[in-house]
Amino acid sequence: MENFKRLHMEDTFQFSCHPQIACFNDCCRDLNQFLTPYDILRLKGAQQLSSQRFLEQYTECHIGPRSGLPIVSLKMLQDENRRCPFVGPQGCTVYENRPGSCRTYPLGRMAAKNSNGGPCKESYFLIKEPHCLGFNESRRWTVAEWKRDQGLSIYNEMNDLIMEVLSLKNRSKRERLTPSEDDLFAMAFYDLDRFRDFTFEKRLWEECPLPENVLEAIGDDDIALLRFAMEWIKGALFGEETWS
Repeated sequence: MENFKRLHMEDTFQFSCHPQIACFNDCCRDLNQFLTPYDILRLKGAQQLSSQRFLEQYTECHIGPRSGLPIVSLKMLQDENRRCPFVGPQGCTVYENRPGSCRTYPLGRMAAKNSNGGPCKESYFLIKEPHCLGFNESRRWTVAEWKRDQGLSIYNEMNDLIMEVLSLKNRSKRERLTPSEDDLFAMAFYDLDRFRDFTFEKRLWEECPLPENVLEAIGDDDIALLRFAMEWIKGALFGEETWS
């Protein structure tokens, strides 16, 4: 972190990425590209695939060494450059639904839980890598402008919900979940279509009472379902009472 420059919302930085830059697409290869639940929701929709099919075709899952929880990463192509499967000669082929980390770059985001129960406190820093020629371009942004332009608000909001689950996991002092709990976690966070079937088959709203408007929404609203999935995991795995 000492090599990164911390930025406030109205601080400016210089950056632009486009096909005429010599390094264009170079950053889209040989990646350890982790996908958040909301990333997967957007990408599987862009590919018009079920969540299960998307996960099988494009991702790998393993247990995070620090979190002790299932983590999904994007499967790179098996060519000499290990390219992202969604990059083409003209750039990202899923640009409107690209992952949050791709949107945020060249910024990084840190978030901390608000002790007053409000939105997470966030701060940004500039990741100025020497190989990236986008920093030589003349376009200037404030952090606030970049957030708006890249559509980061919903990505940040959904990622902050994950922090609440990670916080519960850490407070539980459990290094690892059981294999069956790993399966439940992975289904609720990543395999959303299967979790919807599971929700209605098991009538999960009876053990996790839902407001009427939420119950109506989870049938066909993926974002509402993902919010419910995270709340349900809190109770099912970590004993946190939800939707009170």
